[in-house]
Amino acid sequence: MLEVTAFTHPTDFGDHFKASYGPTIAALGNASRDGREHELCDEIDRFSRDWNLGSEDAARFEMEYLLAVGMRT
Repeated sequence: MLEVTAFTHPTDFGDHFKASYGPTIAALGNASRDGREHELCDEIDRFSRDWNLGSEDAARFEMEYLLAVGMRT
């Protein structure tokens, strides 16, 4: 598990993905073409608040990840 504490406020976590994560940027582009960008941004903010395990002024998220190690034989 990875603990993420780099964001002050929960919605800063979502803002990071909106600005830096390719799939989220693409989804925002598609939503914008359909006139629904505001709706998607609201849902990303809601998701960030719901999954915050810290406080409003000290956000904390837990992320699971898979680590795969390969060996050449």
